[in-house]
Amino acid sequence: MVRPKRNQQHPNLQEAIKETAREQIAERGAAALSLRGIARELSITAPAIYNYFPSRDDLVTVLIVDAYHSLAAALAEARDVIHADHAASIIAGINAYRSWALTHAEEYGLIFGTPIPDYHAPMEITGPAAAESMIVLIQVLDAAYQDGNLTPGELPPALVEMLQPWTEKLGYAGPPAIIHLALASWAQIHGLVSLELFGHLTAAPDSNEVDALFEAEIQAMVTRMGIE
Repeated sequence: MVRPKRNQQHPNLQEAIKETAREQIAERGAAALSLRGIARELSITAPAIYNYFPSRDDLVTVLIVDAYHSLAAALAEARDVIHADHAASIIAGINAYRSWALTHAEEYGLIFGTPIPDYHAPMEITGPAAAESMIVLIQVLDAAYQDGNLTPGELPPALVEMLQPWTEKLGYAGPPAIIHLALASWAQIHGLVSLELFGHLTAAPDSNEVDALFEAEIQAMVTRMGIE
């Protein structure tokens, strides 16, 4: 029996490798990710994978960047649905964050979960990708500020100094209070999503109760932001 050529087995081998890696992560966790295991699953030789990903860490880095891109795209799509209503844009973005996390649990865990032993993310590669989703939130807040629907308050000098690296990293030239609002809001919604995703909201097992909690917290968040 003649074995199919590689391009006949997997027309897009690079994507097949990444998809198999995600399946491995879902089944056994990121720490157990194995290039040789992926090769066996795809019925290819290990060197065929090395042509695309020279090491496990290279593959992990690409998966992390892909996850960040996917999250940012989901947030941008939610932002673009609603243009004039700034509060509605923020609410849509928060709901999109939660929805993405619940439907991409493995990828969420890869970028926000337990660090992978002996893996050190190259920040020059993962950093810009990680900033994309935060930039979407800042754009929505800045639009509200520019339209006069958001009046940021004064911040203590020490807090302004702490936010300076974030301002530079995100390339934002507006008031530091916008960065503060973005970080504080992201921390709150990220905490709620993580609690839900990792099973720590067991006191409210009914999904409707969890939905009610999120709705209440989102409304409180928008109120705290002071967006009219």
